[in-house]
Amino acid sequence: MSSHRPHRRSSALYLVLALALTGAGLAQSYTWSDVVQVVTIQADGDVIVDDTRTLSTSGDFGEAFICVKLTGGQSLSLLDGSGALGPGPSAHAYSQPCDGGTEVVVHNDVRVKERRVRFVYRLSGVLDVRRDVVQWYWQILEQEHPTVRGYTLTVSAPGPMSAPYDAYVHRFGNQELPSVALSEDRATLRVAFDRIPDGDGVEIRYLMDPALFTQKGARDGMEEFLRDEAKVAGVQTLMQLRRSTWWSLVPLGLLLLTGSGAFGAYRRYGREPRIETMKYPFEPPSGLPPAAVTSILQQSGSTAAMGPAFHATIMDLMRRGYGEFASDGKKQSDFAIQLNLDKPTAPLLPFEDQVLGYLKSAARPGAPNRLSSAELKAYSQRSASTFLAKWAPGVRKWLEAQRGGPLTEAESRKAAAKWAGRLALSALATLALVFVFQGAPRGIAIAATVAQFVGAVVAGAAIPAWRPEVAQEVYGWQGFKRTLTDYTRMKDAPLDFFKLWDVYYCYAAALGVADQYLKTLGRAAPLAGVDEGTLIRTATWMSAGNTASLASFSSFSRSVSSLSSALNSASASASSGGSSSGGGGGGGGGSSGGR
Repeated sequence: MSSHRPHRRSSALYLVLALALTGAGLAQSYTWSDVVQVVTIQADGDVIVDDTRTLSTSGDFGEAFICVKLTGGQSLSLLDGSGALGPGPSAHAYSQPCDGGTEVVVHNDVRVKERRVRFVYRLSGVLDVRRDVVQWYWQILEQEHPTVRGYTLTVSAPGPMSAPYDAYVHRFGNQELPSVALSEDRATLRVAFDRIPDGDGVEIRYLMDPALFTQKGARDGMEEFLRDEAKVAGVQTLMQLRRSTWWSLVPLGLLLLTGSGAFGAYRRYGREPRIETMKYPFEPPSGLPPAAVTSILQQSGSTAAMGPAFHATIMDLMRRGYGEFASDGKKQSDFAIQLNLDKPTAPLLPFEDQVLGYLKSAARPGAPNRLSSAELKAYSQRSASTFLAKWAPGVRKWLEAQRGGPLTEAESRKAAAKWAGRLALSALATLALVFVFQGAPRGIAIAATVAQFVGAVVAGAAIPAWRPEVAQEVYGWQGFKRTLTDYTRMKDAPLDFFKLWDVYYCYAAALGVADQYLKTLGRAAPLAGVDEGTLIRTATWMSAGNTASLASFSSFSRSVSSLSSALNSASASASSGGSSSGGGGGGGGGSSGGR
């Protein structure tokens, strides 16, 4: 005897929540480091970009690339000096069209894990020339890029200027404040970041003196550009607000509140009662029919889990004389069921009679008393899922009527419904936040949403607890299942156990351990002094008419296992039943990385 409690996921709620908040990226990851961009704005309106950066990856890559977005009238020309820097395989640079622009590429002849590369290119048609100002508005660091570690930018105008000409840096939603310095003569802008996450670029608006340029504009633009800058600054502030890490406290707080409440309800209601039972009983704890055994082990009465009950009921009907298995072909998987249509069905329970009716319906009209495996399989493909959806609740209803109502405590069911509902509602709230937040808060909101939805399912399953009298029977069936699969215990079983082995086989099928049971029985019976021939003759209904040709219980059990697998296959249908930019008007951007 032992104080027994079935294995419950006592920390399942917190475990699921913790796993949902952690994860490891299995895809290859890239990183840009030590990005140095030197930009020279020329008096003729062209812009020369000298971009040097190091690409590293968890795997390897053959090409490093930047796709520069261009609009009408803008163009990019790759210049000399582009290529790979430092030691390594031979490499060459080239340009090609990409989605919405031009891609500059450094191709290595051999794939590498890390390489420093240089892109030198000319941008033409990228200045907005007005009578009172010349604007260069450009996303100089693409928004879609691997994480950047270490970034510096230097932009040089054609010459010195004075107020009101100025330069502005947009950092999208990046929470890091950059180091920004504009020289006293306003001719040189320097920008530096320690880190720039994916989804955040660097955008420059440089308002310059038109006297420095050869091209002249026909209309004013300073007031228009300043108004747009004020608007962009507001958008940028909103983006940074939406990315603020403080917002992460909202989904985390909801997760902690609902998760701790559900766990507390589990500790109060969901712990199963401690009851003294035998760990390895040699007899079933009750005379339940096999289908009800499958059902009683489920607190929720899941229809999808009742496939073994359906299979076990067919076996039990054959054992009780409502039919017998027969060979039906050269393959062991070919079998037939010879139905005994004359045997009275009054002793059958309603759900047992329904399974017998199912077998009768599967037989051909011209041969109602014989059902081949092919006919059963064809019929199951059409009808099994519909049958099981109606049949399984009937088994549960009969079982609950026999046991005086639902198998779990009423208070535990109420607590499960309460906290599963609260977790689901909280998950919907955090799901709404996913569409509001950006960056890390969005990721945390997604994780919290998943954790709470999963937690709602777990709470609904883990918080309900057995009624004490039901728990004792459940523990008994779990102990009997252990006996059926434990050779060291079964070899000490009394002789009556072996006399009823075919009855217990139907229970083993209902418990999902039929094959293990046969193997254990074959090893234990000889040690208990039980003759193999006696075992075989006890269950002629299982042998498909081949008892005479089976020399040992080992060959007999293989035949039964093959028959059981074929039956499962024939009734398989029953068993399975169940980022936004920093402002308007800027050019450039695009994406970068390796491949």
